[in-house]
Amino acid sequence: MSPESPREALVREALRLHQRYQRELIERFSICPWARPARSEEHVRAHVVVDVVVAARELAPVVDAWASDDRAEVAFIIAPRFEGSPGNFAAWSEEVGALRDDVFLSAPFHPEPGDSSGTIQLLRQTPDPTVQLVRRARLDEIRAQDPPHYTDIFKLDLSELQAGKPPRTVAASVLAHNDRLVEREGRATLQSIIDEIDGDRDGTYARIFPLL
Repeated sequence: MSPESPREALVREALRLHQRYQRELIERFSICPWARPARSEEHVRAHVVVDVVVAARELAPVVDAWASDDRAEVAFIIAPRFEGSPGNFAAWSEEVGALRDDVFLSAPFHPEPGDSSGTIQLLRQTPDPTVQLVRRARLDEIRAQDPPHYTDIFKLDLSELQAGKPPRTVAASVLAHNDRLVEREGRATLQSIIDEIDGDRDGTYARIFPLL
């Protein structure tokens, strides 16, 4: 077996750090209530961008493959070496999302919380700059639930959902849950989890980046 290259090591470690964030924060506190079912049912995909600069169009084959995979409901593009502000990353995230915006909605996640001290900014501090893609069809199904039945979102029959009844806003439901979470657990407790993962990231990348 040939030794692992630095690029392969970066992919492995970026995925490991991302999984820590998902399991130790998102799933543990049900910040995204359908994250655990998505992972356990193998509806999640991920791709690590190894280079410092990658044009969004270069990721088209990856995103197209996910679009063609009916089981790919949630996907992440992780860019550990991205250089630029959160604003720059948000712009790049929009370009990535535009590749197949007929299939996916996109959202940027970033290690820096930005200027806002809001709940969303606190909980979106991923170890690395990350683009999240969510299949539109599943979001439509979720939004049609009143109230949202999170544990069953990947087993819904879209044809059985009626669009005539105004659904409860899923975003509002999740945000209210997360606001209560921050109030109950305390910002310091949640931030300490994020900071511990960030420390893991810094130590890990300090060993890998000089070899790239």
